Amino acid sequence: LTRHALTENSIFVHLPGSIIQAESTEEIALHAVICEEEFIRRINIDIKLLSRLFLSVEKQPCLRLCEAEWAGITGSFAEIRSESLPRPGDVYSPEILRSMIRTLAYKVCRIIGRHIESQPAPETSARSRNDEYFNQFMSELTKHYMQERSVGFYAGQLHLTPKYLTTIIRKTSGRTAAEWIDDYVVLEAKNLLKYSTMSIQEIAYCLNFPNQSFFGKYFRSHTGMTPSAYRMSK
Repeated sequence: LTRHALTENSIFVHLPGSIIQAESTEEIALHAVICEEEFIRRINIDIKLLSRLFLSVEKQPCLRLCEAEWAGITGSFAEIRSESLPRPGDVYSPEILRSMIRTLAYKVCRIIGRHIESQPAPETSARSRNDEYFNQFMSELTKHYMQERSVGFYAGQLHLTPKYLTTIIRKTSGRTAAEWIDDYVVLEAKNLLKYSTMSIQEIAYCLNFPNQSFFGKYFRSHTGMTPSAYRMSK
């Protein structure tokens, strides 16, 4: 639900669970790296390091690279592309590829680290405390939105009252906690309706609605369309 503009020689870092829609009005060359967490573990990359770095650029995920950094990233892509060519009987190529991808991941980590170091140190204030609560709320929402739609649940996770959580989220983002929860659920519902083969009833159960009828009413109240109508729309 946030728009970002990618410019030349830039990277966009996104967290697991993100839904990304790309739009372009001109010809571009775009490289995309999409990895499952289990793959990252298999090639022995420090998940904790990745998570800490990625969370630090969550609000500003578009990073502009200097020429040397861009050359390093694109150089890794070229090496990976070359090594990916069919090599019948080559028992070494898979390990070489894993090493190359691991190197690429750490190059990205170095870029993110450089970006963090260039940012001013945050001030301790009521605003920064509210930002921290907001970040914690969004983290919990990302984990649980497919099962939990209650503000009370997320307030409990943060050891706050629902009223206080709503006040903090509104002050920080200009929107209520309930609005954030609904947006996540509706966006996931739209994604499943458009891009999955699940039936509407299966989607309802997947998003923890008691039945298809309840899901339909919820979806229509937030989009003005029934799930079936949305699925058939362009």
